[in-house]
Amino acid sequence: MAGKAEALRATGRLICEAGDFDFADVYGERGEGFIEVHHTKAVHTLSEGSVTRLEDLALVRANCHRMIHAVRPWLAVGELRSIIADRDRE
Repeated sequence: MAGKAEALRATGRLICEAGDFDFADVYGERGEGFIEVHHTKAVHTLSEGSVTRLEDLALVRANCHRMIHAVRPWLAVGELRSIIADRDRE
């Protein structure tokens, strides 16, 4: 997706790309502007001086971020989205 500012400009909302969670919907004013940013390219693999592009970032809630990094190999955001969708269909 993009960084927080870009997502806010484009949609006016910050929604988890893995689980469609919006902190502002759940927590009101306290949740406005809150979300984590996940690097889709592992930071440790980047060369010194490389610049992270907006397309290399994903907006995710903290729980989803932890699940992505819980076990190696790390999940892609789309893989976690599929896990959540499969669970929701049960």
